[in-house]
Amino acid sequence: MTNKIFKNNINITVLVTSASQREITLQTVNYYSQICSEVIFIDEQKPYLSETEVNRLTLKGIIYIPYEFDSQKGLHNSPYKKRLVGANVSKNEYLVHSNHDERYTTLGLLECVKELENNKELSFCIGQAIAIRKNNSKIHFTRSYKNLSAYENINNTNQRLYYHAETYAPLAHYSVWRKQSYIDVTEKTIETHESLHSSTILEEIIFELAADIEGNSKAIPELFWIRNRINPPTNTLIERGEHVFEIIQNKLEILLSDIDDLKIEILMSSFRRHFTFVRPSYLERIIIFIKRNLRKIFKKKQISNINSLLIDNRILYDKDDLSFVIESMTQ
Repeated sequence: MTNKIFKNNINITVLVTSASQREITLQTVNYYSQICSEVIFIDEQKPYLSETEVNRLTLKGIIYIPYEFDSQKGLHNSPYKKRLVGANVSKNEYLVHSNHDERYTTLGLLECVKELENNKELSFCIGQAIAIRKNNSKIHFTRSYKNLSAYENINNTNQRLYYHAETYAPLAHYSVWRKQSYIDVTEKTIETHESLHSSTILEEIIFELAADIEGNSKAIPELFWIRNRINPPTNTLIERGEHVFEIIQNKLEILLSDIDDLKIEILMSSFRRHFTFVRPSYLERIIIFIKRNLRKIFKKKQISNINSLLIDNRILYDKDDLSFVIESMTQ
């Protein structure tokens, strides 16, 4: 199935980075090549693609960039440096980074670009998210990041930072961006991480708050992001302990050093409430244990009819577009 209506019609660059699972990544870049004017595949997996394989991608308008991981700089820096390489090559005014096994809808991309074109005070824009899952070979869907349903972070810098920390979701990583703003935020993130080489599971926070420094953001009501919960995660490490928050606070002090009258302790308080799994108290451990076992018994609400899920959550979507996306993720 191909999306003939929107073929190469969206003037946006999609950056797809990968360190493993190349076959899945190739499916992803092929999907985006059918709807977007530019797709850049930054590949860290060795051996790199052969000249013949690269030529096949080129014929589809996919730019292939082999990437050498710099182990001296630390693992936490690698994702952002890869994305920066791709962003600097991109030729479009707008860009978005995609996980190697996930999808953005055609409608979501179009509407985010339109929002940025019509609202010059925005630096980045996202839409609504759902997750696709499989249980006993049966596909079902769940809502992701419900707080995006009314997300609008348009204010001064301090208030943007407070609001994002309080209503946290990793939305900046998966938003449509103005190209130069994305480059500036990525460079600031890399600079912060290189100032303090310790890394934790919460490294994403630095990019997220650097994005808030850059400018305003919002979430539109259209379906935008399909999370992949069928494909097993490539990184299952969960680091716990107070030192995780201490490292993030130290990095935030570097990142936010030029912002007057900002109380970092307010931000950290919000993150501690959100990331309870990092440093659970005795009571929280009991609650987490109970929740896990309840999930095993009852499982998360499973909805096989994706249309019902979207309608119930008042998410706008296009049926043909949705079918095209789901088929590309379940083939």
